[in-house]
Amino acid sequence: MPLTDELGKEALGELRRQRPSLSFTEPHFSADGLTFEAWLTWLAERQPYEDEPEAYAQLAVFTAAQATIAEVLQRREKEAAADLPAWFDAFIDLAHHAETPIITLNYDTLVEAGVRQRGYRDERDFLQPMDAVIGFPNGRGMFMAVPQGFVRHATLRVYKLHGSTDWYYFPGDASGATLDRLEVGPGRDMTDLIPVIGGRSPFIVPPTSTKSRFFDNPKTRFLWRESRRELDNADRVVLIGYSLPLTDTNLASLLARTLSKSGCDVLIVNPAAPDVARRLEALGVDSSRIKTLDGNRCVADFVHQESQEVSRRLAASVSSAYQRRLDSPLAVGWPHPGTYAAVQGYEQTDRGMTLRIASFGPLQTLARRGAVFPEGQHYPSAITLADLPSPDPTKPLHATDGRDTWVLAGYVGQLGEAEAGTSRVAYQHSTDDDWIVFRPFGRAPAV
Repeated sequence: MPLTDELGKEALGELRRQRPSLSFTEPHFSADGLTFEAWLTWLAERQPYEDEPEAYAQLAVFTAAQATIAEVLQRREKEAAADLPAWFDAFIDLAHHAETPIITLNYDTLVEAGVRQRGYRDERDFLQPMDAVIGFPNGRGMFMAVPQGFVRHATLRVYKLHGSTDWYYFPGDASGATLDRLEVGPGRDMTDLIPVIGGRSPFIVPPTSTKSRFFDNPKTRFLWRESRRELDNADRVVLIGYSLPLTDTNLASLLARTLSKSGCDVLIVNPAAPDVARRLEALGVDSSRIKTLDGNRCVADFVHQESQEVSRRLAASVSSAYQRRLDSPLAVGWPHPGTYAAVQGYEQTDRGMTLRIASFGPLQTLARRGAVFPEGQHYPSAITLADLPSPDPTKPLHATDGRDTWVLAGYVGQLGEAEAGTSRVAYQHSTDDDWIVFRPFGRAPAV
């Protein structure tokens, strides 16, 4: 995905192609000179030296650029979604399992697509992006006869403070009445929604240093106030990829007001993390509460560290429940697309316990050890918890099929109500409900 100045260059190139009659001087953006953010600020806000014709001409360029920003991001998003890194799925898993609030300034819908693709479910149905995006009613509320209602689910919560490429409004609307979110999924693209969004424009708050008129409507005010509440209540805040430019006065003010007063820890995940830490200290955050993770692989490293920590907690949970269900067969799998493998052995190493698995397929194709089937049929049988030593609660759990290795995130099954409820990792439709199914981080293998 593009950085801000790269996005500006692409958006203006698109604008030049679409509207050759529109008069504007295309600037050269650089971190040390004129940035895309500064240039948009000049256009969005009337300058005191401009007369009426100049002001309206500048506003016309700004409005047109706003639309091409959305188009460029939608195109880039499709390209990125075709080759997402492995850590992305694990990041979505982490956020889902912990019901993490995600406060973002990004316009893209990659996180929403990740929720859809991961196939999470609760006791009622598969979760959809509309169940995670805060600020809009979802279909669950409508179907349950709650007018414009939002039904909360045990999953991540996304607060998009600067709007989104799938949000649309009528320009100039300060009431929020025309602002709506239009979900696009598999088999349905934006052209199917033209009758619904006709006459509306993408609601994306441009990366300007003055955004007041875009925050006049109650929906965006609600998002910012809810984000403040999340920050006030947080035990830890992780700034991922955000450079904290002090020209972004709205978010800088929010962070200064919340983080400087709370006692929460702050982790900065950024290639230039020390620079961000200094800016955060300038906002009044105590340096003793700030930790940094830098380098070009900082996000992947962060996801790996978090995955290992969650897996260690899983090992501790399994160890504490070890004596309660010794006859339960073990499997590893993903509820979506319904891919499972029986646990057929284990290895203990210095890095923790690794479960050996084989023959991915539907859960009903797995069997307990000693099961008898008609001649010519073979189902891989699973060992039970009795065959597994109590794992080291200080080390993570893994699973391997001999080619790939996954970190285990949690389980669903009969390990005990408290532990299974805490894990919140899967929902299993099966009359044979005494299986213990471990849920890995990341995507399922192709079978």
